[in-house]
Amino acid sequence: MTFFTKDPKRIQTTWGLIGGNKNFLAYIDADILDEAVIEQAKKIVDRCSPQRYGPNGTHAYSFLQREYLLNLLLFHYVDHDFFPSGHICITDEWLYQSSVKTTGSRWFSFKCRTKGRHYQAGWWIKIPSLLEINARSNPQ
Repeated sequence: MTFFTKDPKRIQTTWGLIGGNKNFLAYIDADILDEAVIEQAKKIVDRCSPQRYGPNGTHAYSFLQREYLLNLLLFHYVDHDFFPSGHICITDEWLYQSSVKTTGSRWFSFKCRTKGRHYQAGWWIKIPSLLEINARSNPQ
């Protein structure tokens, strides 16, 4: 996995800078090539889940969360022709820690927890509508 190198086999979008000279590249897994729609989805994610940096400038976990949310929005857009808005709960990172790549595919299968139903709390975010974002950006 890389955040800064183009992969000719996958769709990617440039999404922010780190260190003033490297561009983040997010994978687009939804079946969409419309740059205007992708930019709108990025604008929504930027508002509800801004990029964060941890100790020593670490960025990976925050960026993966944002990329995941970007793809959720784009998959919804492809299926329904509009972006969702409202509150959603994002669960913890165990999916990233124990994923198994399905053979010959970009999809992943996830292992169930072995501890039973002892889940860490998720966190709630509000996905704003594009109208809300534009209203805050252009107050009258």
